[in-house]
Amino acid sequence: MIVITGASEGLGLQLAKLYQEAGKKVINISRKPSRFADINIELSLREGPSIQEAADRVLKSSEKIEALVYCAGVASIQPFGEIEEDEIKRLMSTNVKSQILLTSFLIDRIRADESDIMCVSSTLGTKGRKDWAVYTASKWAVRGLAQSLQDEFADLPNRVISFVPGGMESKNIENFNGKKLQDPENWMQTSDMALFMKQILDLPKNMEVSEVIINRKTTK
Repeated sequence: MIVITGASEGLGLQLAKLYQEAGKKVINISRKPSRFADINIELSLREGPSIQEAADRVLKSSEKIEALVYCAGVASIQPFGEIEEDEIKRLMSTNVKSQILLTSFLIDRIRADESDIMCVSSTLGTKGRKDWAVYTASKWAVRGLAQSLQDEFADLPNRVISFVPGGMESKNIENFNGKKLQDPENWMQTSDMALFMKQILDLPKNMEVSEVIINRKTTK
């Protein structure tokens, strides 16, 4: 069984599709349903009680959790002088708190099932960028969480992968700024990225890809 947050669109949707095609049971945790999930847990991951409820519903399934993949995330552009506290809360809750709490609520099951965890960050979580301070901070935090989990499971079979993709052609971008990409051919495809994620998770359990950074290659 594969548990994916944010499998209703974008990267998570493509990953759910691949696992369904491979015959795996897929659980999606998202505000919207995924057409490639066997079980849809339609909840927001911003607040503790709903994250707890999502964990409780995952635990109702007796099937082994092979992997927990955190694809859910939101973005924001706010320059200094205009940054709002509510926006900080929104990004940190969705991008960071959801991963921390869901892992914590499921920790006993994760240990028992020897589940792998993949934390999806962003290449903006490896550097800073003007006007993107809140988003980049949240994605740096995701990488820090992955490293802490690697230490947590250092003597156990569980693998933790920090997956750090660059810019992808996705509806998430349109949802974010209300505009379609003008040059989608220059952006990486979510289907390609999802395939790479699955290939990493399909490696033998004695191979842990601790972190992988995928930059968008552009040419003039």
